[in-house]
Amino acid sequence: MAILAGCSGPKVIAPDTVSHKVIAEKAAAEGNNALAVESWKQYFSEQPITEISGADYAEAAQIAFKTGDEKLAVIWFDQTRYKNFASAEMYSTLAKIYRSQQNISKELSALEFYSTNFAENLNEMNTRLFEIYFEIKLNDKALETWEKMDSNVKNEISNLKTYFKINRELENAEVCDSVSLIILQKEPENVEALQWNGEKYYWRGENRYQREMEKYNNNKTNKQYKILLTTLDLATADFKKALPYFEKLWKIEPGEKYASFFANIYARFGDETKVNYYRKYLK
Repeated sequence: MAILAGCSGPKVIAPDTVSHKVIAEKAAAEGNNALAVESWKQYFSEQPITEISGADYAEAAQIAFKTGDEKLAVIWFDQTRYKNFASAEMYSTLAKIYRSQQNISKELSALEFYSTNFAENLNEMNTRLFEIYFEIKLNDKALETWEKMDSNVKNEISNLKTYFKINRELENAEVCDSVSLIILQKEPENVEALQWNGEKYYWRGENRYQREMEKYNNNKTNKQYKILLTTLDLATADFKKALPYFEKLWKIEPGEKYASFFANIYARFGDETKVNYYRKYLK
């Protein structure tokens, strides 16, 4: 029997003794993610947790995410973090999961960790951070993030519109002036940018008019009258600059919202016919 045993062929390893981790990785490489997930489950259930690496949990979590099992992916990512393992892919995926779940606080935490600790795909991550900071009214942080974004990303219309809204809320008029014109180059019928410019020139003209009329009424001299005429010319120029913006807005939404601007502008021009036309829209 000893002789027979010594002459026997190489030992054949039964299929069920092959590492489930090996099967999982092979299945994932072949695109069979469902089998990979099941094999990872078996691997984790059979191994002492102290012998499982954070990298293994991270790899398995990515596969679970690919199968659409976000809950399992998060569970395994939590184990990954417990093992003090972190990667750019891991936090990028976590941010995507929390965004799909509309869990903005956890998404923000994942993005902030990513932005602080990793350098790849930062534009994508910072763009989303920029959006979230605006959404939750952390405008100062949004502007800090804006400075980290490259010029191509900043020049995207969606980011420009958000940047405009932030600066409008912060009353940064000079920034809004310049950004609104860039927006209108890309999106000529953008209502917010049209309103900004229309109202800017309207109030510049109206404030000039009211200010100088008050000065003249308090001091009706020939000198003050000449100053009044000069200033009224400047106010008229401002009103004329405002008109094209309001005309575009009127085409988009004719009615009461913009009628008062037109009525007052044409009143300053002395055009009673148009004043009466626009007043009909005022309730």
